[in-house]
Amino acid sequence: MIDKKEILEKAKDWFRDTIAQNHIKNTEKLVNPKQFNINPFLAVYLANFLTGNSSPESIAKVLLLPRVLGTSITTSFGSNIQKFYK
Repeated sequence: MIDKKEILEKAKDWFRDTIAQNHIKNTEKLVNPKQFNINPFLAVYLANFLTGNSSPESIAKVLLLPRVLGTSITTSFGSNIQKFYK
């Protein structure tokens, strides 16, 4: 019978090796601005809303944060957790 510690270790290894590695790989792909559908008016507004200014760094945050922290990782996690349970 598998004990709780073994299950937690396997889950931790799986999360590190599957979820985190895929997330890193997908985040590293975000280097070409042509991959983004940028609305220049909305990007500047969102940058000001998020940080209080429209500096290049603020605009970059507005463009990257949803892709890094958004639905992509949630979808990936859901698909992979189903495989983990099988």
